[in-house]
Amino acid sequence: MDRKLAAILSTDVVGFSRLTALNEEPTLRALYACHDHIEELVRQNGGRIFSSAGDGLLAEFPSAVQAVRCSVDVLRRIRRHFDDLLEEPSLEFRVGINLGDVVVSGDDLLGDGVNIAARLQEMAPPSGICISGSVREHLHGKMTFTLISLGERALKNIPRPVHVYRVEWAQDLSDGDETAPRTPPLIRPGKDQPSIVVMPFDNLSGSSDEYFVDGVVEEITSALSRVRDFFVIARQSAFTFKGQFVDVRDIGRQLGVAYVVEGTVRRGGDRLRISVQLVDAEMRNQLWSERYEGATHEIFEFQDRIAAQVAGAVHPAIRSAEIELSTRRPPSSLRAYDFVMRAYPYLWGHNEESVTQAIPLLERAIAIDPVYGRAHAFLAWCHGQNLGYIWSKDPERELQITLAAIEAASRSIDDDPTALTAVGGAMSHCGDQARATVYLERALILDPNNAWAWARFGWVASYRGEPDHAKERFERAMTLSPADPLAFNMRMGFALALALAGSLAEAVSIARAVVARHPDVKWPYRMMTAWASMAGDEETARWAAGRLLAAEPDFTIQRYLTRPVFRSMPRWAEQMSEGLRKAGLPER
Repeated sequence: MDRKLAAILSTDVVGFSRLTALNEEPTLRALYACHDHIEELVRQNGGRIFSSAGDGLLAEFPSAVQAVRCSVDVLRRIRRHFDDLLEEPSLEFRVGINLGDVVVSGDDLLGDGVNIAARLQEMAPPSGICISGSVREHLHGKMTFTLISLGERALKNIPRPVHVYRVEWAQDLSDGDETAPRTPPLIRPGKDQPSIVVMPFDNLSGSSDEYFVDGVVEEITSALSRVRDFFVIARQSAFTFKGQFVDVRDIGRQLGVAYVVEGTVRRGGDRLRISVQLVDAEMRNQLWSERYEGATHEIFEFQDRIAAQVAGAVHPAIRSAEIELSTRRPPSSLRAYDFVMRAYPYLWGHNEESVTQAIPLLERAIAIDPVYGRAHAFLAWCHGQNLGYIWSKDPERELQITLAAIEAASRSIDDDPTALTAVGGAMSHCGDQARATVYLERALILDPNNAWAWARFGWVASYRGEPDHAKERFERAMTLSPADPLAFNMRMGFALALALAGSLAEAVSIARAVVARHPDVKWPYRMMTAWASMAGDEETARWAAGRLLAAEPDFTIQRYLTRPVFRSMPRWAEQMSEGLRKAGLPER
């Protein structure tokens, strides 16, 4: 068989069968006129049409740039054609483009390279263009359109997932100036984020509650929009589907989103019940669901609380889905984003082994993209943990590595609350609570529902000797994300705030529950030993000290006191060290 590499463009008309059934002859005349324009533009851009069936066309181009440029020309020409002639019905085309290996069969082309283009066209919204990752790789510096990453997609009858991007062709960054420099395409709003839409909720109570139902959706959309880890479709686009029954997969394809939030609202007497779920648009899998109940007289407070809790829960659910997608990608096609996703589970392990696994993944992400701020931020967080939990045998060197990673990250994370939180947490481990506060406050301004930022802000308050503020922040974090993988850390932070406030027995009780549920996390034994000893509970202190030495045979009080956080709380460091001595732990 003869083969070649080609850029394949696939296009058809949205809802063509329905339009033909309603108004056959005018629809066909409009189609033939559009096809004439398309054939002309394909030739002008160096391509040829090799297949046509009904409303669909397939064209090949020698380059990805020519194929994308032609698709934009087509959609602009067709829009202008209908505007100029006021012709009805107005047809909406959608386009899919793939660059791949194809089989030559006479004048026809066959194979996955063609099939992927057709599947991308089916995924494109009306008057929209979807391209594969192989096309995107050839557009750098040659096109002036924003690209939106839709993430990895499993396409029908295609054996491997394909990374898909939507071309925002109406937003030409050169403003129509042909002499403007050709800037690289942008991925909005950051590095390959997944996209999400909050659909209008179903009102199961009656029309009198419609304003509240719409308000809940608007608040949830607004709350999710502040989470910079994914791109949120505007409320106006989502509400075009209000009152319609639309399959979630069709929503994903029409709006170009990977995830959909759906919900129902029901009033019963003086009670309101809201059910919310997060769905993978392509696979139709439910990733998360929750039900909320509240009193009708607290309607607006209830609305705000739901919005915050949904944002807090959806964030880790999408992150888990993206991690799973990343682990399924073949190693040869991994990007910087994939390496960061693969590192994610190890960032929250809170043990030396997990951090050791995360660091090389983050370093590989940085090798691919040296200015990837989030990768640098997470690297700082890992080395900060090595320093803060005294896992490093050379704390001075670890401090310098952490500060260097913070400096590298700081250049490009001003609008990334997750990266700002990682840097703030790392800076806190370095002992500089004032600078940590700056980063964490910035993160919370950008995303007030960021549970991790609230938790790290709680630790900062404790290290600054402000236990009341610390308790409030940890409570906020736990409310926002009760199923968070870092919930144990939040609980230990809350326990520290209690211990600082003098409630040592209660702090010990929380620590005991944490170590029972997370036996692989060793550092809580240090705190538990000291608190129990300070509270006069010698039996618990000795038990915790024994478990600590079994997990960390080289633990010494002197080494523990090298933690930079103790510099800002010398009196507390003294009380902790005395408690550890009383429990029988070695001084040196």
